[in-house]
Amino acid sequence: MKNLKISVQLFILVGGLIAAFAGATYFEVRSATATIYNERNQTLRTEIETALSVMKDFDERSKAGEFPAEEAMKRAFALLTKMRYEPDGYFFGYDYDVNLLFHINPKIVGQNFKGKADQNGLAYRDEIVKVGREGGGYVTFIGPKPGKDPNDYSYPKSVYAKVFEPWKVVIATGLYVDDLKSQIRQQIIEIVAVSAAIFVLALIAAYVLIRGITRPLDAIRETLHRVAEGDIDTPVPHRDMSNEVGMMAKATAELQDKVRERRAMAARETEHKRQIDAERQQNADMQAAEAETQARVVRTIGQALEQLAHGDLTVRCNDLGIRYAELRDNFNNAIDQLERTMTLVKERGTDIGVSKEEIRRASNELAQRTERQAASLEETSAALDELTVAVRQTAEGAREAASRVGEVRSEAEKNDRVVEKAIGAMSGIEQSSQEIGNIIGVIDEIAFQTNLLALNAGVEAARAGESGKGFAVVAQEVRELAQRSAAAAKQIKEQINKSSAQVGDGVQLVGEAGEALKRISAQVESANEIVIQIAHRANEQDTTLRSISSSMNELDLATQKNAAMAEETTASAEMLANDTGTLLELIERFRVSGGQASAQGYRKAG
Repeated sequence: MKNLKISVQLFILVGGLIAAFAGATYFEVRSATATIYNERNQTLRTEIETALSVMKDFDERSKAGEFPAEEAMKRAFALLTKMRYEPDGYFFGYDYDVNLLFHINPKIVGQNFKGKADQNGLAYRDEIVKVGREGGGYVTFIGPKPGKDPNDYSYPKSVYAKVFEPWKVVIATGLYVDDLKSQIRQQIIEIVAVSAAIFVLALIAAYVLIRGITRPLDAIRETLHRVAEGDIDTPVPHRDMSNEVGMMAKATAELQDKVRERRAMAARETEHKRQIDAERQQNADMQAAEAETQARVVRTIGQALEQLAHGDLTVRCNDLGIRYAELRDNFNNAIDQLERTMTLVKERGTDIGVSKEEIRRASNELAQRTERQAASLEETSAALDELTVAVRQTAEGAREAASRVGEVRSEAEKNDRVVEKAIGAMSGIEQSSQEIGNIIGVIDEIAFQTNLLALNAGVEAARAGESGKGFAVVAQEVRELAQRSAAAAKQIKEQINKSSAQVGDGVQLVGEAGEALKRISAQVESANEIVIQIAHRANEQDTTLRSISSSMNELDLATQKNAAMAEETTASAEMLANDTGTLLELIERFRVSGGQASAQGYRKAG
């Protein structure tokens, strides 16, 4: 059925309905026929009940003594013989031996019909007695009809019989049913004629109705075929109909609108995809440029920090781009400050080296003079004036040495402050590195969140099906970009950690330089005290020389003390020289602007 056309299916439906109507008509005719026969049979039964009432009345009157039983039977039989009903009904009766007791034809009354059959071989009289004795029943047979040819046994007759027990008489009556057949035949003809007319009208109506359905459906099918071929401008017919065909036409028009919308959506999606591709390419270019800039910045800073770790304070970050200009300025300012500090330290170290040599020469001269004084003690008197001058010069040299040592101490204190500032600057660089590391961590977290958002967008695009494929591709690209950003951020963070470690090493070296300067300051302080003592002793010598006449023993004692002080001063000067050399060696590790000239000047002074 599913492969048949709708028109064929509708014709089959109409044919089935007509067949069902014909079947219903057939069963209706049979029911009507049965009803007609039943009405006739009910008539026979009613008449028999009437006859039985008559016989019962006579029986009761006989029992009442009105007349004998035989007389009652004769009167009852006579009355029943005279009774008639339409159309041609009468009564007759048999005893149990099939002897005819009364009949409309008195000639055959008293005859025995037991076992006698008609021309069809049916002993219908025996059947009448049998069904009557069984409580009542019908017997149908064929025989001649009164008023017709007596030899014509073609007329069907229906008989109803029932026994009257008190008299043992089976009373019966019957009617011919040939008129019923003609009546039924006439009704069948009328029903068939009406049914045929209804059938023809139904076919015509079905044809018109089916054509009214199939023609619009064909038109709509043709329109749908054109829509399938891409023609969405052809008007859809029959949209003005309010039935299912009109609904299909409206649905077809809606389909055309949906196709138009889908084409427009496809065009918009293509344009949107083009824009997304362009924007993605632009973002990729921007991110590539940004990654290149970041890599160049990190590479530049790494190289600068590497040179800084090797003591080169002349390194500078020149071009880090506009975005990292502040980082460049901070780095260069920190290096400038450190370079200025180390330059001052180198200059002060050179001065300390010169002062150290002067102190050492003065100490040597003092020792030599003290030795000469001890050797020429016997010539004291003769060379008293020279000794007085020498002692005076020694006092002046001691005061000058004390002044120089004070300056050296002041410079050492300044150098301590400069080193502390350098340590602070290096700590600032280390903090800046940590802040850069924090920024890189934020970038890494942003890349992680971007990756997570891209993953969620890919899941939603997969749920969207075909319409979400473009968004799935974009989500995948964004996810890969986020992963590359995370990898770049990780590499930058590793470089920053290395730079922080190198800056930490620089801080440690500068701290060691500060500790050396503090030791130098302590040694200078000790030398200052010694020089002050030398000056004090020189004054005492001058006083002693002025009072040399008081005691040569006191002069000898003073000379011995001066020799001891000279030895101590020489030892202190040597220690100061060694510490100064160590400090200068530490400072020489740093390369600053003009650093070569400073080193050469120091070596010449040494």
